[in-house]
Amino acid sequence: MAIFRQLINEKTLKILELFLKNKEKLFHLNKISEDAKVPLGTTFRLVGKLVSLEILDVVVVGKLKIYKIADNEKVKELEEALMKK
Repeated sequence: MAIFRQLINEKTLKILELFLKNKEKLFHLNKISEDAKVPLGTTFRLVGKLVSLEILDVVVVGKLKIYKIADNEKVKELEEALMKK
């Protein structure tokens, strides 16, 4: 296991892996929590942090917020680091 994986919080890693494995998919907060098996409150906090770091993008539809993985250099570097064994 790469040292980078050991440095990241397990719950953050689960959320990141969910998005990296489903790059084209849009997720509602409840679905992220359910699929990543991370409590909803923790998911809310971690997703907010990932949005502020420009790793996730937010699509607002009315009052609904939907999240997707960003398409930028940060995400590409992060994916490279996480995928190394």
